[in-house]
Amino acid sequence: MKLFWGDWQELIPRPWGNAVMAFVAVFCGALVGVERERKEKPTGMLALALVCLGSAVFTMISKVLPGENGDTSRISAQIVTGIGFLGAGVILRGNSGITGTVTAATIWAIAAVGMVAGAGNGGAALGLSLLVLAVLLLVSWLEERLLDVCGFTFIRIVFEPAGGKTLLRIEEVLDEHGVHTQLASLRPTTEGLVEARLRYCRAHRHHREFLGRLAELAEIKEIHRDG
Repeated sequence: MKLFWGDWQELIPRPWGNAVMAFVAVFCGALVGVERERKEKPTGMLALALVCLGSAVFTMISKVLPGENGDTSRISAQIVTGIGFLGAGVILRGNSGITGTVTAATIWAIAAVGMVAGAGNGGAALGLSLLVLAVLLLVSWLEERLLDVCGFTFIRIVFEPAGGKTLLRIEEVLDEHGVHTQLASLRPTTEGLVEARLRYCRAHRHHREFLGRLAELAEIKEIHRDG
């Protein structure tokens, strides 16, 4: 239990204790970053590993540098402030609403894990990083099962192929609105156009919003709902 709750910097001879804590921080950040990377979020393994490492190093420095009037917590307080600005930078407002809040919260949480590692509690840092990862995975799973129940339907769209450029623009619109589907049943029409079927969800606003975005494309000539 001492290995989990104790100060690793006291258990490991100096200066190796700080080096081990730095590697623990990198591992913790990268571990949580795997989940963000798989979902193609702005902050992945590298970004979260660096956030965790930076927080750990600053925390180590706060333990050895004398603070004003003996206060050694000023550097730790600035870590929290700096992470707040970093997290705010990944929150964006787009056509599908506000995005990046989960990523910002993840940065904030992983910075806290880095501070725990920098304080010497390597076991606790590893446990907390696993907890953050479990929360991200479990809540996402619950959202998919309980909240994100989709009611799928199909639409038919007719568009000018423009040498394949229109397909690329349609895929960009799908990515922009987070609609994970593909065009199917592509077939040419007698007018030199292309007709295709596309599956979307009527229950989610960001799925419906992409239809309006498709209608704005000059190459899209017709949009019909199947059924």
